[in-house]
Amino acid sequence: MYAYRCEQCRTTSPAVVTRHGLDEERSKHRNLFHGGHVPDGEQVMEPDKFNIFDVPREQWISGGIMMLVIFFGLLYRFG
Repeated sequence: MYAYRCEQCRTTSPAVVTRHGLDEERSKHRNLFHGGHVPDGEQVMEPDKFNIFDVPREQWISGGIMMLVIFFGLLYRFG
């Protein structure tokens, strides 16, 4: 999720999913409050990069069990 932050106004836009949505939020804010100019200190807050270690242990376990079920199902079917 992306968000636009204007340090001059001390406001942060609602979070949007795409860069296009972020560009729209930024343009709207610039036009409404700054006459289309770029305010000093504006920021684009981007989501953190995906890290494999952030996946909860329970999801790893359930994913492993599902892979085993699929593997043994294929062995049973074609073996």
